[in-house]
Amino acid sequence: MTAMNLHEDGGFNRFFCSSRTRLEKAFSRIYNSHIEPNLGVYLALVSQFFNSLMIMFAKLILSDPTTDDQLHPLQILFIRMIFTYAGCIFYFVWYSPDPDFPFGPKGIRFLLLARGVGGFFGVGFQYWSLLYLDVSDTICITFLSPTITSLMASILLGERFTKVEMIGGIAAFFGVILIAKPAFIFGDDDQFATAERLIGSTFAFCSTFGTAIAMCSIRKIGFRAHPLFMVSVYALVTIFISFFGILILPGISFKWPANIHQWILLTSIGIAGFFMQFLLTAGMQRERAARAIAMNYTQLIYASIFDYIVYNRIPQGWSALGEIIIVAAVFSIVIFKTSNNSVVQRSEGMLNVEEDQLPEEFDLTDDLSSEPYKDSNKTKI
Repeated sequence: MTAMNLHEDGGFNRFFCSSRTRLEKAFSRIYNSHIEPNLGVYLALVSQFFNSLMIMFAKLILSDPTTDDQLHPLQILFIRMIFTYAGCIFYFVWYSPDPDFPFGPKGIRFLLLARGVGGFFGVGFQYWSLLYLDVSDTICITFLSPTITSLMASILLGERFTKVEMIGGIAAFFGVILIAKPAFIFGDDDQFATAERLIGSTFAFCSTFGTAIAMCSIRKIGFRAHPLFMVSVYALVTIFISFFGILILPGISFKWPANIHQWILLTSIGIAGFFMQFLLTAGMQRERAARAIAMNYTQLIYASIFDYIVYNRIPQGWSALGEIIIVAAVFSIVIFKTSNNSVVQRSEGMLNVEEDQLPEEFDLTDDLSSEPYKDSNKTKI
């Protein structure tokens, strides 16, 4: 049969249709077996990409050589949250109007407030620790947050904290230590007084509890609120506290970016921060805190990539070993997911919820056709 006859007989069409069907089935199998059960983890993983991108932009603006008038971290946080809240206003007021905006559905507003306050102090205390500690020490201490979040979720929410997650978290934290090389472990010429180091370490340690409170609040809220509600309340609380902090705290005054370069960096910080918060919140809704929050360790991998792109620095020695350990630990958490969980799937197959994750008031007989965050009295998938 000639190529012309094959074309006329529809052979090509049948071949391509058959190939397309096989590809669709293969993708469906991969999605159902690997992507969908770990969707929350993958969302949290991508969120850390935007988090690292945001941190890189923040480093660039804090070391901006184009001006001597540097912005304070609290000022950056204030302006960043203005961008984030503007995105939430666009969604809830114009794109998809919601009568519960800006405070969220009734019945969970206290949890939304806890998410906002915890999130602010998680970031705020981290910034304050930088006034007394160097960056590596601060990162090393604040990376205790995944373990503290997992333990808090286990105690307050009754979520399981498996041995694999515990071992993976400890291994990843060990990798962080190899990368950060804190002075109090590896030794170095300490430029800070002992009292100041103690104050800075206390701030950094307290920031981990703020992060844990925020993440546990998201897990408790579950699907009773749209992810952007949790982002919007967090942004509003941060704007309020940081604004009055700038006015009250000595040595800090309110000021806008000095030039177009700073405006571009701040805009980039705002956009990256918005996507980071949205993806992290959506991931925490879908996955137990222990697995989702463990993805925070990967931001050091992203940071190394950005360091190479911007500063042409390549991780070597202990840093390279630490990154390998982090990658291995993260993969172990994703791959060795405990298999003895009953999974309740949406009829559309959009997301999985483990049976032991469901709060007591979860009604499996709820109508799955309605949107979950519209009814604050019931939790729906």
